[in-house]
Amino acid sequence: MVTIKDVARKAEVSSATVSRVLNKDYTLQVSEDTRQRIIVAAKALGYRKGGMRSKRPIDTEIVKKNVGLLITCSEKLEFSDPYFLSIRQGIEQECVKQNINVSKIFRLMDESEHVIDSNELDGLFVIGKVHNELLNHLTRMKQIISVDYMIDDKFDSVMFDLQKAARQAIHHLIALGHRKIGYIGGISYIRKISGRSYATDIRQLEYEAIMKEAGYYNPKHIFVGEWRTEEGYALMRQALEQDDRPTAFLIGSDPMAIAALKAVSEFKLKVPEDIAIVSFDDIPFASFVTPPLTTVKIFSEEMGRTAVKLMADRFNGREIPLHVTIPTNLVIRNSCGSESGRTNIDLQNSDAMS
Repeated sequence: MVTIKDVARKAEVSSATVSRVLNKDYTLQVSEDTRQRIIVAAKALGYRKGGMRSKRPIDTEIVKKNVGLLITCSEKLEFSDPYFLSIRQGIEQECVKQNINVSKIFRLMDESEHVIDSNELDGLFVIGKVHNELLNHLTRMKQIISVDYMIDDKFDSVMFDLQKAARQAIHHLIALGHRKIGYIGGISYIRKISGRSYATDIRQLEYEAIMKEAGYYNPKHIFVGEWRTEEGYALMRQALEQDDRPTAFLIGSDPMAIAALKAVSEFKLKVPEDIAIVSFDDIPFASFVTPPLTTVKIFSEEMGRTAVKLMADRFNGREIPLHVTIPTNLVIRNSCGSESGRTNIDLQNSDAMS
């Protein structure tokens, strides 16, 4: 009789982790390498629920299709910034519902040279920004769904309206009376065969356009680095060292904004009394920091689920590519100084302010 303890011993993890992985608990934050090691160990031992040995190995139920995930960030970055992690979890959860098997996960790093075997996969989800030439170099697959970026018109894509989201956030700060509004964010890049192609992020572009229109633009109020949590802290310190510092900031992600709060505190300033902050994502932790973050809610998990539905639709014969835009909401909390009762403003209302 094979038990969970036997699998745990072979996989060198705890019994609790084995149980949650084999029961497809996708809320468990565990690396894909560990997840695969557990599944392989269970198959090798012939484990099945109830602890009985069986000729039929685990997870060999009939599946219609096998798909892969191509992710453009490392596991470390994925777990430090929940945006990409949430997309992946949405894909994995919906794949279970759609009877689709996620059989391969590829991480596209600068130093890696992956070749995706089309013979093993029926479809591929691409999470992040990848140039079409690089994708063609990696695979000749036809069924590709991109999430967070539109690679090519011929492939389905799922995105959110980043331009509209940024517009709503900036207009909200202007409506509160702020004129010296700074921007903290990261550099946008697309992975190519020869490395990376860098570009100004859409959030920054929209910020610059609106501030110029309103006559409030100051290039000295723009602070850009890498999309890392610690950069939010470093860039905010840099901003606050200026004599003519902004009274409000649009920050490109919640993790960067949370780090920025620490910098504000170190300068003996208060949010929102001295510095107002609006950010992006609405990660679960955003409502628990002090003060709670005003942030644009991005339904990243729904983006992943929608991508799987598009893939299932492709498998069922659809040939015309679709490009889906998921709506976003501005969630108003205390970090910008407005009434806490005003929440979940639909971004469609921003058209009246444009």
